[in-house]
Amino acid sequence: MTGVVAHLGTVVKVAADAVSVKVNDGAEKCGGCSIKFMCSTADDDSRLINVPVKSGESFDCGDRVKLFISDRKQYSATLIALVLPCVALALGVLLASVAGLDEGLSALSGLLFVSVYFGVLYLMRRRVNRKFTWTIEKL
Repeated sequence: MTGVVAHLGTVVKVAADAVSVKVNDGAEKCGGCSIKFMCSTADDDSRLINVPVKSGESFDCGDRVKLFISDRKQYSATLIALVLPCVALALGVLLASVAGLDEGLSALSGLLFVSVYFGVLYLMRRRVNRKFTWTIEKL
């Protein structure tokens, strides 16, 4: 696979439609990764990545696996987590300035836009979470 972020791991929990994987290749690979917040391997080794399993695939505890997520999904996650909040902030400040509000109220307007953005993102979290799923493969 080209254009992917990959991690090696071990299956630690198996459910009917998902498995939990502990990433074993360490945080040293995560330094420049823009989606490290998704898997939490960079800061906390006790957290697990939950990966949905397609029907017909079976995994057992202790299986060595490789996890993949595409670069396209990585860029989309960066857009959602970093770029769009900055755009919302700038838009809020710009609209308030055009409306004639002073600098303090313009800044508050920008923060309000960012808060609304993250509120909407929170309400859509299940849909967004389905978009950013890992692919799993046995080694």
